[in-house]
This record gives sequence, C-alpha cells and structure tokens, in this order.
Amino acid sequence: MSSSVVVLLIAALLIQFPIAALVYLDARRLDLERATMYALGILSVPLAGWVVVLWYLSQRSELPRADEATVDSD
Repeated sequence: MSSSVVVLLIAALLIQFPIAALVYLDARRLDLERATMYALGILSVPLAGWVVVLWYLSQRSELPRADEATVDSD
C-alpha cells in the first residue's frame, strides 16, 4: 500500500514539473505580474498543485499584468 502511494506522489511530481514550466512560460508570455508565483504554487505541494493549475487556467485572463502595476503606481 505505501509503495503505491509513493509511486503516485512521484508520478504527480513528474507530471507537475513540466506543467509548472508551461504555466511559467505562459505567464511570462502574457507579462503577468508574478509569473514565478504561479509555477511555485504548482510545485509547492505535490497533489494540491492541481488546484493551482485549475485556478490559473480559469483566472488567466483576469490576472494582474506587469504593465498595469507600473501604471497604478504612477
């Protein structure tokens, strides 16, 4: 039983690394304010990272942009 749990956790991590890289690249392409935060949120907890992926995909068009942060601070 415990060996199957370990295998599932390792598989989840191996899948989440490329997904985190894709999210990071997409966030950089969209010029989001905190691109690294989304990728680290996916990698932070092995199985809870899927929640971050789903949230990112659903909120992608509404996330704060880096250029908006400079306009607001002026």
